Amino acid sequence: MAAELGHDDDDPLWRALADPTRRRILDLLRDRPRITGDVTAHFGISRIAVMRHLHVLSSAGLVTSRKRGRERWHYLNALPLQLMYERWVDAHAGAWASSLLRLGRRVGSGSRPVNVDQPVVDVAVDVAIAAPPRDVYAVLTRDPGGWWGHPYLRSDATGLALEPRLGGLLVETWAGGGAVLATVTGWTDDHYLALSGAFHLGVALGIASFELSAAEPGTALRFSFQAVGAVDPRFVEQFAEGWRELIGRLKTLVETGARLGVAPDRPHRR
Repeated sequence: MAAELGHDDDDPLWRALADPTRRRILDLLRDRPRITGDVTAHFGISRIAVMRHLHVLSSAGLVTSRKRGRERWHYLNALPLQLMYERWVDAHAGAWASSLLRLGRRVGSGSRPVNVDQPVVDVAVDVAIAAPPRDVYAVLTRDPGGWWGHPYLRSDATGLALEPRLGGLLVETWAGGGAVLATVTGWTDDHYLALSGAFHLGVALGIASFELSAAEPGTALRFSFQAVGAVDPRFVEQFAEGWRELIGRLKTLVETGARLGVAPDRPHRR
């Protein structure tokens, strides 16, 4: 389960960030997801030692992993860094706090080539939400406009709605028109949602999946997004960071009621 950053559990984060090897691992994962062997190749230590460092980072919520076939892929989970920044920046405003936040945002200096065989956008985020899965799923599927909004929609977008059923459409609307962003391709009440579509990617296909399970303090949300196709390399990191921010907005809406999406009001119940 993702480690949740709260007022009494900062210690795992500080301990994880205190080690230079673990900070270097985060730098590597900031550039792109990597398998264990790829991470190990950058260090003069054993694979077992690297796995121990990854375990510490995972326990602190800074790294999340996904199994694909025989390989385990590791991702930077930037949300705890953002939450740490938001907690401490007012009291200790300074360059170190901004640098900490940018650790999850900076783009590597090299351009990434378009590759239709491997995901050109590959994101994984784990987050704990203080509400039961049923409540989280209701907000996720019946109130997308409450957490999904600018700048991750068209600048003139005025609404976003999801037909809450298998085969339903995720539709962005604006004055006089709209567009289908994705289709519901997977659905399990209160536990799973999969969306497949263009997602403003251009000539590409993206698949977003949300997996919910009961866990302290309420729900463990595992999010994944992969896209293949002709995505401009300049926008790859923007899409990745955008999803991380949107998952943070979803958490905020569920826990506090703050609406950070395109829709200022709750949808009418049908």
